[in-house]
Amino acid sequence: MQSVDRVAAVLMAFTSGPSELGVTDIAQRLDLPKSAVHRILESLTESGLTSKERERGKYRLGPRATELSLAVLGTVDVRSLALPVMEELRDKTGETVTLTFAIALQRIYVAQVESRQDVRMTVEVGRRAPLYAGASGRAILMTFSMEDLDKFLNQVELKPLTDNTVQDRAELKRLLAEDAARGHTVSLGERDPYAAAVAAPLMTKGARAFGSISVCGPLVRLNEESLERHGDAVARAAAKISHILGGH
Repeated sequence: MQSVDRVAAVLMAFTSGPSELGVTDIAQRLDLPKSAVHRILESLTESGLTSKERERGKYRLGPRATELSLAVLGTVDVRSLALPVMEELRDKTGETVTLTFAIALQRIYVAQVESRQDVRMTVEVGRRAPLYAGASGRAILMTFSMEDLDKFLNQVELKPLTDNTVQDRAELKRLLAEDAARGHTVSLGERDPYAAAVAAPLMTKGARAFGSISVCGPLVRLNEESLERHGDAVARAAAKISHILGGH
């Protein structure tokens, strides 16, 4: 039972903080021997529950862990239900469409429909990203109550991912208020310096979004004006998916 508890603890270490962790990071956090953590991580990597970044030797949750989390959330059905709407939005905008779900203090890409253009944006399904950076994350955050938003901000550090990442809490709150007023979010190089996106929240019966849908593309092709033109289409797609799921 002790070994099972250790494996569970190592997996849970990835649910908060950085998405990539080293053996030493986890050993210090859990107060476990590095040798034991290394054995557990190697075993988890063999099973696909974690994956290893070769150059730096860091680990992160693998595709099998994503399958488990999506199964818990029932997202296999969500993705299949959302796919026609995503394809329609891709055809309308000509850009890649992504589906993101909130998990704890972060978000995870659960599906994408790629643009047919030669130069296009793609995301790694199963990869996590912070809620505060990028249109998809802010589309979720904009539905938080002020109390929930303050709790969130007290638990995360607004680390810069690019020069355009918002690092000031007051500025982030101002942006979220503007986002909520217009019903969608726009980001220019906030998470990826070469990417731009527009996103809208996915809602069910709760007051808070469980995810978001976005249109994203290369920054050289999408500017603020073109993203705003796509905003209404993205918001309609989000409302359509939410309605299909029995939401608003």
